[in-house]
Amino acid sequence: MNCNTCEKPIIENTLLCPDCNTFNTSYVFTEDSIRIDYSNKMKSLEDVVNQPIDLEDYRWDPVVAEYAGKIEKAKKLLEFGDVETFVTRKLKSDLDSFLDRSKNAEFHIALVGAIKAGKSTLINALLGSDLASTRVTPETASLTKFRKSSNGKDYVKVSFYSKGEWEKLWESVIDSKAKVFLEEYEVLEAEKIKHEWLDRQSFTQACTSLEELKTEIHKWTSSKQATHYFVKEVEVGLAQLELPEGVILVDTPGLDDVVAYRSDITRDYIDRANAVLVCVKSDALTGPEMATIYSVFANARYNPEKIYVIATQLDTLNHPVRDWEEQRLEWLKYLVDEGAYGSRDLAEKNLIPVSGYLYSLIKSRAEIEENSDQDFDFASTVMKFRIHPNDIEKNIDFLNDLTGIKTLSTKLETDVISNHKALLIKDIRENYAICQEELLKLADEIEKDQIEIIELTEKGIDEIKERQKEQEMEVEQLAVEKAQLEETLHKIETQAKEEGRQLATRIRGMGMKS
Repeated sequence: MNCNTCEKPIIENTLLCPDCNTFNTSYVFTEDSIRIDYSNKMKSLEDVVNQPIDLEDYRWDPVVAEYAGKIEKAKKLLEFGDVETFVTRKLKSDLDSFLDRSKNAEFHIALVGAIKAGKSTLINALLGSDLASTRVTPETASLTKFRKSSNGKDYVKVSFYSKGEWEKLWESVIDSKAKVFLEEYEVLEAEKIKHEWLDRQSFTQACTSLEELKTEIHKWTSSKQATHYFVKEVEVGLAQLELPEGVILVDTPGLDDVVAYRSDITRDYIDRANAVLVCVKSDALTGPEMATIYSVFANARYNPEKIYVIATQLDTLNHPVRDWEEQRLEWLKYLVDEGAYGSRDLAEKNLIPVSGYLYSLIKSRAEIEENSDQDFDFASTVMKFRIHPNDIEKNIDFLNDLTGIKTLSTKLETDVISNHKALLIKDIRENYAICQEELLKLADEIEKDQIEIIELTEKGIDEIKERQKEQEMEVEQLAVEKAQLEETLHKIETQAKEEGRQLATRIRGMGMKS
């Protein structure tokens, strides 16, 4: 007989075709109950497969819509019957990540790194306005997204944790023994307002001025506001932002946040992001900094070219130009490793030093009051770059170049932003291939398990009883062998004691003490 799918010869009543590995529809079940159960399951599976999928969010590209439809159906099939027991948390996360990045043609540029690594200062420099908080205390505890407003008006959109998400976060707080978090949570009396914000619908606040926008962002992101604990995500829409619609800059929680739940949000987001700026302080490349860099590469899978390592706070070096040249050579030794770029050319291309702080001072220099703190900060900072404060204006272009912000902005524009749609589709294709590979592995596991169940059931009760009897005999044989072994050990022990006694007697006879 031949297989119904590939039409190649197979042995009669074989469960699976050895060539195409599909089920043989001519297979004859020996038990009616098994056949009926199989037919019912197949009918249920067909209903799941034939159920229509809403692809409206994916229709911006026909290939993306096709891939998303397959993944949406795969997710439904994974919820079917006993299949769910085979599905890992990682696979669920990967499928959700794929669908998320496939919606609405959004291209995400994520800034990640340790707490106080200069992410917010850098994002302010890239935005051209001090919107992200840069206070001494860690501020960014939720994802904060910046994008061009589609309606020409500035706004802040706030989303909140569900009760289930908050329970997981709180469990992480307790497990992490986050003492400072708990103390500040108590001081701000956040528990009293928790019920007001959990499970709350997201809302959007329009802003008519830059100051109003800053105040609104600070209200939801500042660590000094009790409400910030319950904020999951903040989206800031800017009418004047020079980014294509759909390109989003994302400030993330620190990778070393004491609350592991918040660090995990960033780690999961690295894989979702289409480009990643990993911010590391330029003053030293220590073990923790390298751990941060390598963890980002590990989360970015097999796509190192989408990662830019940003050496931040260049102005904190004693002699920024000279000191960074030495640091740069040291950093490259590690970045060419297979755990990072795996290529010297790519490492040199994507390693960029910046000083977002100096850039912000230069940009706002006309507003700095004489003899103010900012004035003294500006003077001391430029002197590190061997520029006298009196000579700032005639060296302004040189100083701007030294900040590295223009270099980074140009690179992002050339490498990423100008080609973001093509890169997004490429990213989705690669991500789909990864999901497809994981689903095929899962299918093999499920298939193997189901074949074993069918074959075992088809063998009948007599063979099962026979195997049970064999196992019982094996247990009895093991008991006999154990008794024999114990008897042998007892004889050896007795013999050893006798030999020891005789040896002691001989030693004493030789006039030696035992």
